[in-house]
Amino acid sequence: MSHGLGVAVREVRHVVDAFRAIRRPRAETDRLTLDGLRDLLAFARAHVPHYADPRYDVPLHSLADLAKLPILDKATVLDGDLSRFHTPGLSTKDYRLDRTSGTTGRVLEVRHDVAAYGYHGATIFRRFLLSGYRPWWRIAHIKPFPRPLRWFQRLGLFPRTVIGAGQGDAKILADVLKVRPHLIMGYPVVLRGLLRAASPADVARLRRTLRMVMTDSELLTDEVRELLQNGFGVPVFDEYSAYEVLTVSTQCDRGAMHVDEDRVRLEIVGDDGRPVPDGQDGAVVVTHFRERAMPLIRYRLGDRGMIVPGECGCGNRFMRMRVTGGRSDDYITFPGGHRVYTATFLSLAMWTPGVAESMVRQDADGNVTVHLVPEAGRDFDEVAAAYRDGLAKQVGGPVEVRFEQAERVTLTPGGKGRFVESAQAGP
Repeated sequence: MSHGLGVAVREVRHVVDAFRAIRRPRAETDRLTLDGLRDLLAFARAHVPHYADPRYDVPLHSLADLAKLPILDKATVLDGDLSRFHTPGLSTKDYRLDRTSGTTGRVLEVRHDVAAYGYHGATIFRRFLLSGYRPWWRIAHIKPFPRPLRWFQRLGLFPRTVIGAGQGDAKILADVLKVRPHLIMGYPVVLRGLLRAASPADVARLRRTLRMVMTDSELLTDEVRELLQNGFGVPVFDEYSAYEVLTVSTQCDRGAMHVDEDRVRLEIVGDDGRPVPDGQDGAVVVTHFRERAMPLIRYRLGDRGMIVPGECGCGNRFMRMRVTGGRSDDYITFPGGHRVYTATFLSLAMWTPGVAESMVRQDADGNVTVHLVPEAGRDFDEVAAAYRDGLAKQVGGPVEVRFEQAERVTLTPGGKGRFVESAQAGP
């Protein structure tokens, strides 16, 4: 059986289970998660070379015991022999290959076995249908690379047109308008560019059919969400995912980001690698416990987040989380060791009059350059001065930065906008 057909069969088989999972009592979800983690660890210890390390010989009596295991990150996986993380003996029909987008400068090839990918597909159906999407609605999906035609799309369901994200904003807008979409999917930076390119008549034309927007892959702040909702005139549903573990959380109609606890175990940890209390910011660590082709146990995604305490009123009983500051290695270090993370610069871009977009870069010598895209008709020097004043208020005093005018945010090879990048930043 090809992995395409194998994934399809499992997607259909697991749809009902995926919907039931979000209604389970907390105790049952925790029990099933612990069983999944135990099975994964036992499998990895027996079959995957990396996990023969004695540090993984730890019994999991409770979910808290997971924190006794080492934390992995991309550098650890890439710096050694990658095959040590592979289950030996698998053929290419047994797994699907994904590649991380390389926003950190290093691309990682990840294997997802057919069973794990199939269940993940069922949770994607869950995400769409819970949002209110109807399977016959047209989708304009703005991506930097083509997407394969899926089995359900051959049946006329979830009809999708992929639009190249690397084109100019005007061309993206023209292609989106041709689709007459009910749903637009894309990275926030590209969707903001689309709105800037759209005239009032274009927006009115979009709103005739548009019912919702879905975002992914970048930090979506409250300010950016509000801008997109007001601009498109429809609800915005976000997703948080990574190629290494697939979807981590998705947004419900109450605005909460619910973790896919039927697939992944989320931890928010401090600098010591130990979980922090709910409601406290830390590094995001995820274990995809259904994975067998290339298990990544306690994998640090490089983002910062928190677990939101309590249950949601939407009826989904899975825990809630927030991504609080973008990638944990996306920060600028000012004199005195003061770190300023992505969210601060995104806020400045949103609230500084005249700023359409911005990128911040710090070189190896510590020099900081803010690349500004001014709104049409705005004076660049005035906008830069306002940004400088806002930054000084954020960090508690004047800091040395230079400004350069740009026409568009530079996208990464994965099609995202990396707003903050520093040659001095570490993990």
